[in-house]
Amino acid sequence: MTSLNDENNENSPLLVGRTISQQKQPGFTIFHRVLFSFKLIATIFSILNVLLSTGQSIGLTLFLGSFQGLTGVYFVLFFCSLSFNLFFWPVAGVLYYKQQITRDMLQLKWIKYMFLAGLCDALNGFLIVFSSHASRVPPSLTAILVQSMIPFTFILSKLLLKNKVYRWYHILSACIVFNGILFSLIPTFKRIHDGTSTTELKHGWYWPFIFVLGTIPAALMNIVQEQLQVKYTEEMKQQINHRSPVITRFSVIYFQAVESLFQFLIIALGFGLDLIPNFGTSNSLHGFWLSFSNGFKCFFNRAGSGDTASRCSLSSGTGLLFIFSYIGTYITATFLTDHISANWLSILTSLTPICATSFWFIFPKLNEWAQAGKFDKWDIGFSLGALPLILIGMYFYRDTDRRNEQQRDDDEHEHMIEQPTELFW
Repeated sequence: MTSLNDENNENSPLLVGRTISQQKQPGFTIFHRVLFSFKLIATIFSILNVLLSTGQSIGLTLFLGSFQGLTGVYFVLFFCSLSFNLFFWPVAGVLYYKQQITRDMLQLKWIKYMFLAGLCDALNGFLIVFSSHASRVPPSLTAILVQSMIPFTFILSKLLLKNKVYRWYHILSACIVFNGILFSLIPTFKRIHDGTSTTELKHGWYWPFIFVLGTIPAALMNIVQEQLQVKYTEEMKQQINHRSPVITRFSVIYFQAVESLFQFLIIALGFGLDLIPNFGTSNSLHGFWLSFSNGFKCFFNRAGSGDTASRCSLSSGTGLLFIFSYIGTYITATFLTDHISANWLSILTSLTPICATSFWFIFPKLNEWAQAGKFDKWDIGFSLGALPLILIGMYFYRDTDRRNEQQRDDDEHEHMIEQPTELFW
């Protein structure tokens, strides 16, 4: 850490050894008073991204497990969606005050994209959260199964994005990921064949496949966001010569705020999905309301005595772990994409399945507490064996555009203002 008065001091330990590209980004300030080096901040945010994304994966399972049985599933979905709005809207307000959210971004024509994204996010929430309870899908599998978004993104972007070009190595990498997912499910297929799936998948053999289906709307959401970003950037670049300054990138915080609002409204209006037999967790409206209201009592530690109360004492802690990990992952991912590269972020993302899957095997008692079924050496072997396949596929899929991305980064650096960037706006 150094003061702004020392920013030209070549002997400062945080300023030594910069590459040429880092010299074009002289660092970050806090309240325009304290200067931190680019390398230090990038390292901290990279470590935080891995820890938070792992915490997000683990935290959701623990949060769901803090309620007795399946009684807290819809509450978790509802409460988390509400919490995201309580964070993103105030931040969006600050950015609007700082004129980083412009009138161009507030035009109604962009709302349709954010509504579609919110709809996809809500569908993703219902499918993923409802299947993430440890008694439905083993926690060691969830971090692996979520990577099925890669082949779905490949297929859907090819169909929906006209200018998207894929080559043979994209197809190969998506196939590798898909085969890795199938490999991890071999013990599940074996149990289905033997008729013993209830020992691990207590509520039905089909839940891992519902989890995989949940990644389809997540892939669609990313494609919709990319469509908005491309159209907005094209329009703004046409106006650069007519007025200045022009922000050519749509605010991801504003996008997330509006999308999260639509997601919350759809989740709130879609409570009836919790009444669907063999999918939802309630048998009647009365049972739904009882579970939903008890969710608030449990989270705020107002439950009665008994086993339910003993679990509820950990509800707020596990819930906050998931919520802050989710928000923190989003913030660090946005920072790393903006200031380093999406390719570097993809490398960090590939570490999450390793960390999350290993966590559940290292701490088997937490599996039991989260109400997961028993797993054996077959589960451990096939889950760990699937990781190298998935990591190889992830690397090749996300690394194929490295040269184009590097060229874009170089073009942006040519116009970069060589001044420190304020970390907190």
